[in-house]
Amino acid sequence: MLKDKRILLAETDHALVEILKTLLLAMGTKVTVVGDSHSLIETASKEHPDLIMVDCDVPQIDGFNVTKDLKTDFLTSYIPLIILIDKKQIRKKMLQIEQGIDDYIVKPPDPIDLEVRIDMALRRTEHQVHANALTKLPGSREIEKLIKEKLHGNHLFSFAYLDINNFKSFNDKYGYLKGDSLILQTAHIISSTVKRFGNKSDFVGHIGGDDFVIITNPEKEEIIAKEIIKSFDRLIPLHYNKEDRDKGFIRVEDRSGKARNIPLMSVCIAVINNKIRKIHNIIQLTEIAFEIKKYLKTVSKSSYLIDRRSQDHGMYKRQENLALIQEQLKIHQTQKSKYFKPLGQILLENQLITHEQLSEALKKHWLSSKRLGEVLINMGVINVEQLDKVLADFKNSVLV
Repeated sequence: MLKDKRILLAETDHALVEILKTLLLAMGTKVTVVGDSHSLIETASKEHPDLIMVDCDVPQIDGFNVTKDLKTDFLTSYIPLIILIDKKQIRKKMLQIEQGIDDYIVKPPDPIDLEVRIDMALRRTEHQVHANALTKLPGSREIEKLIKEKLHGNHLFSFAYLDINNFKSFNDKYGYLKGDSLILQTAHIISSTVKRFGNKSDFVGHIGGDDFVIITNPEKEEIIAKEIIKSFDRLIPLHYNKEDRDKGFIRVEDRSGKARNIPLMSVCIAVINNKIRKIHNIIQLTEIAFEIKKYLKTVSKSSYLIDRRSQDHGMYKRQENLALIQEQLKIHQTQKSKYFKPLGQILLENQLITHEQLSEALKKHWLSSKRLGEVLINMGVINVEQLDKVLADFKNSVLV
């Protein structure tokens, strides 16, 4: 169970670090050590360890506060978290231990106790299925839990449901490995956009397949939707081969064997908030989202719609609702620029990397907050000088 599991240890006591590393490495785990809160949060977000251990007594780490930050960030909330604590402080800090922490271990740890508690924490996480196996984003259970908290607490919030148009046709033609890569990049686009333009407390979840959820507030909902569409429309066409990309469609056969032209993928975003009207329960929320999504599916381009109706007429008055929806529809289309070209494409054209190397690097890039260039350098595929030169050459070419 523990073999090859990645453990992030936040500790500054050198003697204790050596004890823990010796014990953890003997269990077959891989250990990364950090010594302050900033490094802990940054490493957890980039590396996505299987488990985090934090010494709550180290001032530079500020154990209980940093663990709250980790548990409220959608990128790290699913990672099991164990606190290292002095036996004399257990009673005093018991209430804090319960707040978002999965378990605690008394310092110095008993080897058997350490292994059992780590194993149990990992098993609990797997059984609860908090995170999507592919994207590592929180899954349906966490999404439902957060929505209920928002509804029951009468919090002002926006719920955005994202779906990829024509994903199945792409998956059928290009295969599930290409499909998984596309889902990973979409998850990265959504997560990085929310991190950049949203609030610190915003949430991104992955229901499964090509369905994603964002929970933000009305002030941020539109800019997030626009920026996601802009990035999606720029990057996703690169998953097609050049021939299909230039045509703007793929040729597939439907169930009856008839050939059809399926447009390149686009994204639709249905947004509902409780700013004007009260949302009573999850069923009502999802019904409205699916109603809007059904209409957006009729639009050929990537689009988003913010539902601003003052009341919900119900699913059985869809025709009346449709007129209102059409008035509110906002289609955001990206303007193609000759100045935009992804780094991966530039490196491929300059024959500095292969398609296989790019594919491997992109997966690491999408699952972390590391830049693609940094990933390629760490892989030893290119060096800093090559990266600087190719970017300078590209910049000069577009300025001509």
